[in-house]
Amino acid sequence: MMFARRVKSWLLAGVVLTAFSVSALAGGEHSSSPDGPLTALTKLSSAPVLAEAQARRLGLDIRVQQWLTPEGLRVLYWPNDQIPLLDARLIFDAGAARDADLPGLASAVSSLMDEGTQQLTAQQVAERFERVGAEFSAASYRDMALLQLRTLSQPEYRDQALDMLAEVAAHPAFEDAAWQRLQESLRIGQRQRQQSPSGRAGLQFFQQLYGDHPYANPPAGLASSVQRITPADLRAFHARYYTVRNAVLVLVGDIDRKTAETIAANFSRRLPAGDAAPALPEPVPLKKAKLQHIEMPSQQTFVVLGELGLSRNDPDYFPLLVANEILGGSGFGSLLTRELREKRGLTYSVSSQFVPMRVPGPFQISFSTRADQAEAALKLTQQLLADFVRTGPDATAVNNAIAQLTQAFPRSLMRSDAVASYLAMMGFYQLPADYLSRYVEQLAAVTPVQVQSALQRRVHPDRLVIITAGQKGAKP
Repeated sequence: MMFARRVKSWLLAGVVLTAFSVSALAGGEHSSSPDGPLTALTKLSSAPVLAEAQARRLGLDIRVQQWLTPEGLRVLYWPNDQIPLLDARLIFDAGAARDADLPGLASAVSSLMDEGTQQLTAQQVAERFERVGAEFSAASYRDMALLQLRTLSQPEYRDQALDMLAEVAAHPAFEDAAWQRLQESLRIGQRQRQQSPSGRAGLQFFQQLYGDHPYANPPAGLASSVQRITPADLRAFHARYYTVRNAVLVLVGDIDRKTAETIAANFSRRLPAGDAAPALPEPVPLKKAKLQHIEMPSQQTFVVLGELGLSRNDPDYFPLLVANEILGGSGFGSLLTRELREKRGLTYSVSSQFVPMRVPGPFQISFSTRADQAEAALKLTQQLLADFVRTGPDATAVNNAIAQLTQAFPRSLMRSDAVASYLAMMGFYQLPADYLSRYVEQLAAVTPVQVQSALQRRVHPDRLVIITAGQKGAKP
């Protein structure tokens, strides 16, 4: 057990990838400090030239290998022999969008994946992962369900950990007692969300934006639906969606191609047979604005506004990524933060985001403010967004945003588990194998004209869902 504790401590601490050469990370990208010489230089008039040169230096050569097993399992593999670790991901098209009339079902299934199998108790599952120093976790989102494993790459540890991952994925128990415990926990969570302005507003935002589309289902479910879910529902959901043709396997770490193929073949044979999930319908864009206030006894009002945004394969992805960085994605440097927080003190934090999914996910702006300031803050936000879409950002703002995103991207790939997460996204959304290698190149190619054009085509300030939750007209 002492060995297992040492291994777990090592895994938790994280190991930095050394696969990227110093030349690939030139310009201070390997530094832990974001405030290096390049940050200051981007403020000069020569920023566009510097950003372009920086983008060339930061080209990342991540040659992802992909194949399909005879049973239909999609596999993405990237070798890294610098550290003795293996990161594995199993991704299933089994998120909340597949809940049908039982919101919360996908989340319940993923939450019970480590609560025992048909042959092993939950305690035995935990002990077998612990014995080889491996880490396992499961999660569920609107689009996907994800099983994650990090283990040492030596065969005597790796093979046992992978065997347990396959067993958990293929044969979860879904025992009545485990479901009853989780059901009670989910009921408590539902009550807490109902008491939270952000929880209530977020739920209504998706329901108003998506209507009867599957994305309207909250991943955590509803109190009424959680109450109706049975162990039989859990087993039926697993049997339908946790299948080999509905899965992607990602392997990143210290294994060669032959070993990766052997691992993939084993998972492909052990996962249940079955068809891929059907394509999701396209959500219907709003034709006019929707405004809803949720009255709650709170001195703070939570505000969220937005509309349909992007799918993961959208050709406007990079221009709108840059636009969002300028609008509200870059924290204290963003337009919304400067105007709402720094100049007027209307909020502590405001952000915007595009959430690309299999079909268009939301574009949204959100913040909390004092209830008596909510109306003024909302009007200002709407005006700022309308002006931003109409005029577009200037060239300096675009070039600075590209420089910031260009610097951040390699740092986001400095851990093997982060690379595995990117590959999971690539496999699930079927992005090209050179997506990571060309990411900086595509980002650097964005122009101010492209940003303005994408904004004017894709963002409609007069057709937003606007949800506020708090005490209307409350005085401080």
